[in-house]
Amino acid sequence: MCEDMFVYLFGYGSLMWRPGFPYSRKFNAYIKGWKRVFYQGSTDHRGTIENPGRVVTLIKQPEDDKSNEVWLTWGTVYSISDDAAMPILKNLDYREKGGYERHELDVFLEEGDDVEPYGKAIVYLATTENLEFLGEDTNENIANQIFRSIGPSGRNIDYLLKLANSLHDMGVNDKHVFEIERLVLDLMSHHKINHHNETIENITDSLLSSSPDKSLELLNQHKRFYSKPLGQLCIDDGAVQAISQRAKSLLPVGIISIFGEFPKDSLVTILDVNSSQISRGITNYSSDEINQIIGKQSKDYFNTLTGFTKEAVIDHNNLILL
Repeated sequence: MCEDMFVYLFGYGSLMWRPGFPYSRKFNAYIKGWKRVFYQGSTDHRGTIENPGRVVTLIKQPEDDKSNEVWLTWGTVYSISDDAAMPILKNLDYREKGGYERHELDVFLEEGDDVEPYGKAIVYLATTENLEFLGEDTNENIANQIFRSIGPSGRNIDYLLKLANSLHDMGVNDKHVFEIERLVLDLMSHHKINHHNETIENITDSLLSSSPDKSLELLNQHKRFYSKPLGQLCIDDGAVQAISQRAKSLLPVGIISIFGEFPKDSLVTILDVNSSQISRGITNYSSDEINQIIGKQSKDYFNTLTGFTKEAVIDHNNLILL
């Protein structure tokens, strides 16, 4: 059973590779009677109102299901200290505001009919009643929608491929996710789009939504994020939460270290304290200038040091999440 004084959070989507909060430990687990599906629309992260992306939610196994097979969904459980849980969940509520609600479900560590649950964990899921729920469609249509969608947090295909990679690494066979992954990889190959996210030049307007002007505008904005980064910024847990969950700009006070030499307006990769890539962004300052203000509060440099006319090292609208 779970230890006291900890809150457990079960992630089955982007939380698997980008939790964005400090935790005591993490481990693989599953929930019974639920299935991970690309049925939820995304207009705030991986798509737009005109051209929604698709992200995963959970659907409950029908009571009259005749398959004689209990649905299992594997994911990652994070152990969070009880005193840190409230601000973390508040930030997650904002991050998951696009139709997701908190629920509490049993999580299991070992498969079997008579296995006792490890304990209960908080799960964010989007029900069929939320306004952004898109529902079931053919895998081909879902793959095409993911392939052509792009939003403030970046390409929908990046979300899909990172989810699939997380499940491959766990050794989990998720037929729904892996079939959509296969279809999207075929589309990427056909249109000569780099699997490693270095270019999106070859997505054509014929593959974009019924609102091509808006989609092409977003596409052009995001092209710069898929060139080769010129440096890296390592940031602390507070900054990770600020940019990944609260849609904030990156301030110098959250930067721990800088790698590489680059001019202002350069693309850099942003790492957390575990060296995991969480974001990319376009800098307001050069590497030399950033080195002068690392760890400083804005009052210590903003409009007081020569040349520092912007509070943020990277503005929110110049960041994408990975």
